[in-house]
Amino acid sequence: MKKLYIVFIACLLPLLAGGETLRGTYFSEYSVYRNKLNPAFVPRSSYLGFTPLTNLGFGLTSNIGMSNFLYPSQEGTFLTFMHPDVSADTFLKSLPANPHFDIDVDTDILNIGFFTGKNSFWSIGLGLKVDGEVNIPRDLFTFLKVGAATDPQEYNFRNLSVIQNAYLEASLGYSHNFSDLVKGLSAGIRFKFLAAVDRLDLRITDMKLRMGSDMWSVNTDATAYLAMKGLDVGISDDNKIDIGNFDPARMGLAGMGAALDFGLEYRLYINRFFDSIRFSASVTDLGFIKYDQSGIQQFKSSGNVQYAGLDDITFGKDMNFEETFEEIKDEFMKMADFEEVTPSGAVTSRIRPNLYLGAEVPFLWNRMSLGLLYNAKFGYTSTRNELTLALNMRPGKWFNLGVNYSMLNASRSLGWLVEFIPRSGIGFFIGSDYTFMEVTNFPISEGFSLPVVPINEINFNMRFGFHIAMGNKYDDIAKAKRERKEARREARRDRRG
Repeated sequence: MKKLYIVFIACLLPLLAGGETLRGTYFSEYSVYRNKLNPAFVPRSSYLGFTPLTNLGFGLTSNIGMSNFLYPSQEGTFLTFMHPDVSADTFLKSLPANPHFDIDVDTDILNIGFFTGKNSFWSIGLGLKVDGEVNIPRDLFTFLKVGAATDPQEYNFRNLSVIQNAYLEASLGYSHNFSDLVKGLSAGIRFKFLAAVDRLDLRITDMKLRMGSDMWSVNTDATAYLAMKGLDVGISDDNKIDIGNFDPARMGLAGMGAALDFGLEYRLYINRFFDSIRFSASVTDLGFIKYDQSGIQQFKSSGNVQYAGLDDITFGKDMNFEETFEEIKDEFMKMADFEEVTPSGAVTSRIRPNLYLGAEVPFLWNRMSLGLLYNAKFGYTSTRNELTLALNMRPGKWFNLGVNYSMLNASRSLGWLVEFIPRSGIGFFIGSDYTFMEVTNFPISEGFSLPVVPINEINFNMRFGFHIAMGNKYDDIAKAKRERKEARREARRDRRG
């Protein structure tokens, strides 16, 4: 099991390159990248973005954090949750019902947007997406903390999962303003071609552990598969997963797929102090990937195993956390008793779609706005919900400022955005949906500590990037400039005549 997680960590290395598109840009009018959240949204100008200048970031969200596992002592140091001075009741009460980690990446390699008419906007994109989802059953932490407190002791590690996806995405999008038919209505659609790099999917549907003084009984129902060409993984005689040699010559696409984004926006114009009320909705990443059978290695565990248990473990006051945890990692694979099976065929899996529902009220002649955004992320095993309240300020059409507050998945989470969006020239943005509200000084070694380690849930992302704005000959400003230029030409001709 330990080596299986090494595969997982290796697959997640691209996560260092990016983070998902900022929700804070959803109400940032004229923003280049909010089109990714709703293809009905249209920027102010045509644009060009390319690596390494465009759309870089990083992010991690979770409902557990440092405060769940480290506790301050009277001496001013930190105790791990396994320390005997930290009671089991204190530790377990601090945990949510379903501890999880989510990681998302959306890094652009190429991003182009252009107008082909006053009401028609096209976008072309090429990028890399990586997502990771880890769900940890609460009983696993109870097992680590309490162990064999009674004889017998029972646990169930059901719904433990480690899922990771990496794929390239080529997209073509189109947005249209239908105001000629229905005033204030816009719609957009984006087609995506997906080329999978890898997928790791480990799910323990059910794993009942009965711990007795003489024998442990483990009843398991679990599946795992790795889709990655060029890497061989096998089961050794002692039930450990061994990673074979990586062969670059065998590298290739793990699978192919397709996805769709679509969105709507309707502006109810008031033409008073409140310019309009804007309603919007979109669904993104609605699609699937089919993984080729030739690149899949599949594993299965099913049935009951009699297991001698971890004889050398001492639970309680004299427990050595590091040694115990290492032994549990080494022995967990024996408990699961995975065996490699021949894949029955290609595997088809959906990617993770998002639903966005927004309402925005601009005021002060569109210089400011207040927006409310609901986001549902349909994960592989569960749905994450987020509600974001955003205040947006537009001192000029070339400058956006925003602050937002998220209140469901991540408690006490403040976000912000600064964006320069000229009609022509270099545009820039930087922002975050999650910013640490409470931090602490965490000692790493004698004389050295990290000054800003988050105390509560680990929810943080940051994204920044540049783009080249190339103007829009169809907008009102460009039209007025052309008319003024033509009027000057006419005046010069009249003076000569």
